[in-house]
Amino acid sequence: MKKYLALLILPLVFFVASCTDSTTDPVEQKGSVLIQSNPAGAKIFLAGVDQGKVTPETLTDLTTGAHQVTLKLDGYNDTTFTVTVTANTTVNWSSINLTPMTATYGPIQIWETSGTSAAQPSGLDLSSGNAYGIGSSSANRTAVDIYYTSNGFVVTSADNATGLTRKTYFKVGGGSVLTDGVASSVKDNTWTDRMTDRQTNYVYLYDADMHYTKIIIDSYGGGNPNDPAWVKVKWIYNQAKDDVRFK
Repeated sequence: MKKYLALLILPLVFFVASCTDSTTDPVEQKGSVLIQSNPAGAKIFLAGVDQGKVTPETLTDLTTGAHQVTLKLDGYNDTTFTVTVTANTTVNWSSINLTPMTATYGPIQIWETSGTSAAQPSGLDLSSGNAYGIGSSSANRTAVDIYYTSNGFVVTSADNATGLTRKTYFKVGGGSVLTDGVASSVKDNTWTDRMTDRQTNYVYLYDADMHYTKIIIDSYGGGNPNDPAWVKVKWIYNQAKDDVRFK
């Protein structure tokens, strides 16, 4: 009886072994994607994880399907998008245009340099939005980019004041709506070092740190005895170096 039972069991063992051997796990499909950005140099994050790479760069050995990518670059807004990976292929993804971070300030009032007190600052730090005095007693005077001077009644580059070195260039724009989204032209040798205190168009600025600003005189007043002249200005500061965009 045992002999017959063994003969019955043996084929069953071979059948199970045969089924097991013929079943193999499918090979996981992989692909690659080239990530590019304008400007280049952005850090690449995949599903929130820093890949230790910057654009342009190819991400390899990715599973097929959709992957979330985030690009981060100083002075620009984080940009998140989805890439689709194809098996055994390097996908050349369209270059991503990064949008610059901007800060909007004003109206901020500044006064002419003659006949004013410490409470009536003449200078502006464009990056912080603060008004500072330009006199030797002012602790923050070296941060000043532009100031309102009684000499010709113009808003001018800080380096025109004694002891200050920050150089700012000016270019009158073609409109008067600060938020119209029009970009600056690239700074060249046609830019000057001042604008009048009655300028009605917005003016583009290029400062010592290579940042562009779009500024407009919002209102003005004073200029009478014991009443120093003043202007109020509003501006948009582009936090990305050498980026001319304002939207």
